[in-house]
Amino acid sequence: MLRKIINFKASVHLVLITTLLSNVGVFMVVPFLAIYLSKLHSLSAIEVGTIIGIAFWCQRAGSLFGGILSDYVHIKKTMLLGLAMRIPGYLTIGFTHNFYILLLSCIFIGLGSSMYFPAAKSFLVKNVSQTDKVDILATRAIFANIGTAIGPLLGMLILKIHPHLLFSLVGFIFVLLFLLNCTLKESPGTTTLSKINFSDFRKLLTNKTMLCVVLFTFLFTFLYIQLEVTIPLFGDQTFGKSAPSYIFLLNALIVIFFQIPVSRWSCRENSKMPIVLSFIFFALSFFILHTLDHSYLSLFLAIILFTFSEIIMRIRLDYDATNIDERLIASAFGIMSLSSAFGGMAGSYFGSLLYNKALFGLSAWQMLSIASFSAAFLSLLLFMKKAKR
Repeated sequence: MLRKIINFKASVHLVLITTLLSNVGVFMVVPFLAIYLSKLHSLSAIEVGTIIGIAFWCQRAGSLFGGILSDYVHIKKTMLLGLAMRIPGYLTIGFTHNFYILLLSCIFIGLGSSMYFPAAKSFLVKNVSQTDKVDILATRAIFANIGTAIGPLLGMLILKIHPHLLFSLVGFIFVLLFLLNCTLKESPGTTTLSKINFSDFRKLLTNKTMLCVVLFTFLFTFLYIQLEVTIPLFGDQTFGKSAPSYIFLLNALIVIFFQIPVSRWSCRENSKMPIVLSFIFFALSFFILHTLDHSYLSLFLAIILFTFSEIIMRIRLDYDATNIDERLIASAFGIMSLSSAFGGMAGSYFGSLLYNKALFGLSAWQMLSIASFSAAFLSLLLFMKKAKR
């Protein structure tokens, strides 16, 4: 696999490196942004929540606009815009206590991410052969997860020195990435403006495969967001403050080492069973958390199942989205991101409101397990119905 990565185009290497370094930069800040803002005496808790919430929505929902801009205007210019928009955002945060300036800075960061994300994924897919499509999506996920794992460690160390240094350093990372990506060479396949009109986008929105991808993206994100909401809370309360770190580390390591082989299996052309199996893994993971005997072995087993479910589902949905209309790959990724915004919000509210509470005699884990099994059954019915046609 390493040889294949080396044999990719130089432009693909540059986008992969940009993905890694941008994730390092982003996750140097993300785990500590709310903490930093809450310590500013000029901001209330509501204002901190407003800044974080609006930034999240700009990042997720804005990806639809980023995808359309990439497909209809210019893919490289959209990527450069996404990198450039984050520079003033990061450079400003550390030097102001004003709510409106901080809000505007985080909006720029969120929108910059939403511009770059679908354009970069589309660029990678369009610059490899059809047979390498799964491998490049899997490789991108590995690079992103390496950056996600490194970022918080660096951020924690630099934050202890000085918060201003942290935000300034991340800003300069994006200055460097912007300059490097100015040299990015495009292939003929990335410029298809003359072949695309608005009716094509309308067809994409109503395409049955796209609608299925949107539905499964919503359901997947609703369940996956528990890794960031209820599972860390559970680990902290049950095993101590170090447990969430172990959970995220195990999740990242599994993704890094198993992403490519699992992705190749998950993206077999003629099988939809990986999606069904992914929901079943989610259900088993939540069931184990419900029946947990307060041992790390059970906790890690649940996280292993959860992570394999994540790998299978995420890569399969990405792969299906790339096969709907090759001219509108970025738009498809943008639509998926918008769906994930709603799924993440719904799952976050569900986990926050019902964690440690019972509804109709069922714990949050039991309800999540039932929801996962129901999603598996629904997906099976949809695939069986499609097969009969």
